Amino acid sequence: MSLFNLNPKESPEELFGREQEIEDLVRLIQARRWVAVLGPRMVGKTSLLKATGATLRRQNRKVLYVNLWGAKGTNDFLNALARALNENKSIIQKIKSAKIDGATVGSNGLSISLSKKPMITLWDILDALGRQKEEYVIQLDEVQELIAISGRLLKILANLFNTHPNITFVFTGSMFGLIKTLLEPESASPLYGRSPAKVNVQPFNSESSKQFLRRGFEQCNTAISENAITNAVERLDGIPGWLTLYGNKVCVQRLSSEKAFEETETEAFRIVNDELEHFFQNRDRQAYLAALKAAAAFSSWTEIKGAVSIVKGSIVNDSTIYRIIENLKAAMLIMEEKGRYRVEDPMLRSLLLTGAHGV
Repeated sequence: MSLFNLNPKESPEELFGREQEIEDLVRLIQARRWVAVLGPRMVGKTSLLKATGATLRRQNRKVLYVNLWGAKGTNDFLNALARALNENKSIIQKIKSAKIDGATVGSNGLSISLSKKPMITLWDILDALGRQKEEYVIQLDEVQELIAISGRLLKILANLFNTHPNITFVFTGSMFGLIKTLLEPESASPLYGRSPAKVNVQPFNSESSKQFLRRGFEQCNTAISENAITNAVERLDGIPGWLTLYGNKVCVQRLSSEKAFEETETEAFRIVNDELEHFFQNRDRQAYLAALKAAAAFSSWTEIKGAVSIVKGSIVNDSTIYRIIENLKAAMLIMEEKGRYRVEDPMLRSLLLTGAHGV
């Protein structure tokens, strides 16, 4: 598979530049440590999970990849888990005799009914896996989506930690809800003292970005100048998702380098805008957007407060500004650098500064 394939990578051989992260993940999982994979959007966390999963399967571990994007509660979680289980018929066979409240196992796999007690259904499924002899790795991608049920889910996770050591969890997501509670548990938390290990996934540096593009163009037998590669790296700033999209447009769509970048930017704007609107749900869109626009211009705390106060029509109190900034940092939409704040993703930064899509 080409490096410029737009689907998540499925094996270590397909994944560029993440050998150390895969090694760290495998080592931690072998030690039965739960792990949180952290990093900004489009940096390749899903590809890292799937490539690591392929390595673990070669070691005879059962791996379930559960995509939680858009999940709103327990029933959504249950259905996502059922889809992951149904992709592995051998696992379904092992739990088909288990008594699972609110679910049935038939010829088509595991089916979830609309249960009045979905947490019991969730426990029954995970408990059935825990009673097997095999080692299970459950990868929960975008776990911040489960913020509404994080308190109840935390109790189930703590019980699993105590009773079923053959189940290891890997989490990805922003520092909200469940993952924040896992990584920064209070003393009353059921998982206090048992925080997951962290694996941080960073954008490529300049040289790695250039190597990524060179190798991808070699794979698809496309000649491109070093100037074009350097220009793309400077404009896309080491984010693997955007580099992949640009390379795909050059290699697959046969666009010129400049046209490929223009279309990459247009498509990236749509992706980033959709994700931004998802983040704004149940938040003060006007205030958060003002803070983001200020951070896009690399602003201080005081400048962000001023920008938010202008759009709100009055001076906003410090605690509100603190909460907005902390939430934006937790979502990895901004980062702090020497007392100032900036938007790291070049496409999000450009979107905010140009006002495209009405942002």
